Amino acid sequence: MAKKKNRRNRGNNAKKKTPVVDPSKPVPISDNAAAAGVTPPPQAKVEDVTKPVEKSKPAAKSTEASKKNGNGASKKGKKGKKSPKHPEKKPSKLPPALKSSLSLFSPSQQELARKLCELPGSTNQCHLFTDWSDGEGNSEEKKEFMAKLESVNENYPDGGLVGYLNNAVGLLEKSRRGENPLEGWTPSVPKGEAFEVGTDAFLSTEKLGLEEVGRCGFVLVAGGLGERLGYGDIKIGLPTELATGTTYIQFYIETILAFQSRYAVGKKLPLCIMTSGDTNDKTVALLSKNNYFGMDEDQITIVVQGKGVPALNDNDAHIAPTPNNPYDIQMKPHGHGDIHALLHSNGVAKSWLEQGMKWTVFFQDTNGLAFHTLALSLGVSSKLGLIMNSITCPRKAKQAIGAITKLTKGDQERTLNVEYNQLDPLLRATGHDDGDVNDASGFSPFPGNINQLLFNLESYVQVLERTKGVMPEFVNPKYKDAEKTIFKKPTRLECMMQDFPTTLEGAETEKVGFTSLSSELCFSPVKNATADGAALQAKGSPPGVAATGEADQSSAVCELLRSLGCRVQEGGKVTFSGIDIRSGPDCVLKPSFAACVTEFKKKFPNPSAVSISGRSSLVLSGDGLVIESLHLDGALVIECEEGASGVIQDLSVKNKGWVKVSDEASKDEVIRMRGYHISRLETEKIVFKKDGSIDGNYPIEQPVETPVEKSIETVVGDLSKPASEEEQEGDTQCCAGCTIM
Repeated sequence: MAKKKNRRNRGNNAKKKTPVVDPSKPVPISDNAAAAGVTPPPQAKVEDVTKPVEKSKPAAKSTEASKKNGNGASKKGKKGKKSPKHPEKKPSKLPPALKSSLSLFSPSQQELARKLCELPGSTNQCHLFTDWSDGEGNSEEKKEFMAKLESVNENYPDGGLVGYLNNAVGLLEKSRRGENPLEGWTPSVPKGEAFEVGTDAFLSTEKLGLEEVGRCGFVLVAGGLGERLGYGDIKIGLPTELATGTTYIQFYIETILAFQSRYAVGKKLPLCIMTSGDTNDKTVALLSKNNYFGMDEDQITIVVQGKGVPALNDNDAHIAPTPNNPYDIQMKPHGHGDIHALLHSNGVAKSWLEQGMKWTVFFQDTNGLAFHTLALSLGVSSKLGLIMNSITCPRKAKQAIGAITKLTKGDQERTLNVEYNQLDPLLRATGHDDGDVNDASGFSPFPGNINQLLFNLESYVQVLERTKGVMPEFVNPKYKDAEKTIFKKPTRLECMMQDFPTTLEGAETEKVGFTSLSSELCFSPVKNATADGAALQAKGSPPGVAATGEADQSSAVCELLRSLGCRVQEGGKVTFSGIDIRSGPDCVLKPSFAACVTEFKKKFPNPSAVSISGRSSLVLSGDGLVIESLHLDGALVIECEEGASGVIQDLSVKNKGWVKVSDEASKDEVIRMRGYHISRLETEKIVFKKDGSIDGNYPIEQPVETPVEKSIETVVGDLSKPASEEEQEGDTQCCAGCTIM
């Protein structure tokens, strides 16, 4: 894969070219590594995910001349003479159709085809060619087929395609035998800190982290399309909420820029986005169309994951052909663990270190709560000297979420994610008769993994230099039979980014820990279709749909405001498309206004003088804005232009506000996946201008008398339900009609 390094900075205000792939040209992704002249990093065979990754051995030559006898000496002919340099080859094992088609392929492709067909015993891949036509028939399809196999061969780092199949055979056999990779390891509670928002411990740790936030590089793992959600585009292009229509990628970039403007002295905070072949062009187009959402172009680097690895049909690792097409094979993703190798092979992590970055933050594509823990986790990593810090949330015992666990075996130590269905039996097998149980807090002492990671960059780069960023692989076939010989569907080898601790050695293994905060404040991914989410919610599990992602973002902001002492009421429960959510209030505090609790405190210096009803909608933006006293029962939008300042004092707003209106059959898929649109019945808008003027109705010299609390509560009781027919008037524009700022 070609390196894409950032250019030198020319000042914070300079706009520069970004090392983002040009969609009009061939993409220098891992699938084209050989063409780009880049040798893929070596990868270790995986024997036990709890062991350090070993360096891969050189692949054995397949020519007859390289074979040795039992004592390692070259085979000799009769009378002790040495064999000739080019002995006769064994009879060909090639299927007739392949043999008659070899002239269509390059020498390297011919050699690869022979290797696949000459694999030992039942593991050979002759089946891939048995349904081919003879000779030069279907020549183009055959050429494309071999080009695809050659691409996999060039890009799988541990011995090419043959190495992948050999690794698969070993892992599939261990799976068939039911081997437990955790056998012999003893679990215990890992190092880390858990917090409640607004406490002295929380605020002091976040304050410590804010000293570090100006030296962070950010990694967005964004390889997915939104098809599973009923959305036809890339997931990072989804709106986080309908009040402003801000997309996920826009929200992430605006947050990074907010931290940069306030805490990075003379530095630009870089962002790396991992895309896939399916999403790369659309990601580049979205960024370019929106002028990179305010970032300088050279702050963004895109690395593209390969097209995946071959799917496998059985325990002999036979590659799965595409049904009804003998000239194609099924491919599956290799997993987000590839991100570490991509950061290494593209020189991204090392470049960031040279630019003065100290930390690297990994986050997922559709979690709008991701940055609520950033400063907090930086504070924890600073205090505890962690190489890797997993952001976690409290989990109930036996809850179906992986648990961060410390494992020890003799003098070996690992702190990593253990799947929930492995943790309980492991505890029972090591003297904990009750297994995974809740402690006095009401939660398991083993916190839940949410795949948001923080690394000390210097240590991270050192490990990448040693391991090339390769993560251990695993296989998880679904069997049809008790003997575990027949798969329900093809499987593949995978790797995960959270398995990074398996690559640590010696004292490094002691520097892994966690930061825990309530899931309501840090984790609400949008990953499921509405119907699937409704089924999950009925079982008591988070639905993970667009409606709950939006509702949870507002709820988290409201909870942060309550922790300061603001009086923020709750709306009633409403149901759209089978998904239960709170009707409000809908509070959108843009990152330019405030991006963490410490900043919230500065923006609301007199929190007891702020009250927001349960049916209200509030949108605040601008670094110069401060809310001293506000009573809101309706919809209010306040903007403060860059370079302007504005203080809200004794402002009371009461109007019809905005309401959510059921719209399950909307032609707009963004609306349909939520089940509602926003009807903007009445809005108060105030804009503080850079020239000192104010647009909007803000009687700053004649404060309005504070309304009694009872009147607000009465309105909340009436309007915390879906709007009736007569209430659905006014501006019904939602995401598609909003201006994305």
